[in-house]
Amino acid sequence: MLKRAITGAIFVLILVLAIILGELYFHVLFGLITLISLNEFYQLFPKKKLSPNTGFGLAIGIGLYIVGAWSLSYGYSSNVLMGIVLLSFPVLGFAELYRKHQSPFQNIAITMLGWIYIVIPMVLLHLLIWDYDAEGWTNYMPVLSLFILVWTSDTFAYLIGKNFGKHKMFERISPKKSWEGFFGGMFFAGLMGFVLSFLTDEPALFYIGSGVLVAILGTIGDLVESMLKRSLDIKDSGTILPGHGGILDRIDAILYVIPVMYFYYQVL
Repeated sequence: MLKRAITGAIFVLILVLAIILGELYFHVLFGLITLISLNEFYQLFPKKKLSPNTGFGLAIGIGLYIVGAWSLSYGYSSNVLMGIVLLSFPVLGFAELYRKHQSPFQNIAITMLGWIYIVIPMVLLHLLIWDYDAEGWTNYMPVLSLFILVWTSDTFAYLIGKNFGKHKMFERISPKKSWEGFFGGMFFAGLMGFVLSFLTDEPALFYIGSGVLVAILGTIGDLVESMLKRSLDIKDSGTILPGHGGILDRIDAILYVIPVMYFYYQVL
């Protein structure tokens, strides 16, 4: 528990600093997180005799991140992202002809799924942090608040579930998650949203709604990654974070949160 707490505190500190400082720090840190998480994702499958094209997948994945972060942040068309993904499909198919692995189309699908699951959400973060009116990296609260709400939901869901949890959510996937923990995490995420509203010009209901949505989406994201790992007979996505596992294990919730919250912010 001590090792887990120290690792978590350092990870949170680095993330917060990169978000607040913005620009190069933000690009580099989340680029590294994207690259490591994508590699961890691809390494989950060989045990089941599936072989995503890791080298090509990582190269295109980080290319999508760089091009997407630059083009979308500065208001350019997102067609370039769609173009890269679509053009990559025939290249992956051609590569599979020479790789001679079993299940070639599953390999192609897993390679491309990594971009959709991990890279695209990380690109959308840049749209949340870039302030078009000020033309600069001054609007860090939307991104910072998402992480704060996810951490609040996770922390209180764990504490309440551990002490009061009796009714299991999806015991076959995550035996320790309970409905009591889920609703406790949702309540405190909504409460944290109310607190965050005083730090911005947004209405309190907007951030309370953000907290509730983040709790729901983050829980689903965590359960889906648990389902993936259980189906592959794997406990953790990696070992890079002592006491926590892999980077993907730590961002599974936020990956589900980002796309929906991006549209929530755009609409409201």
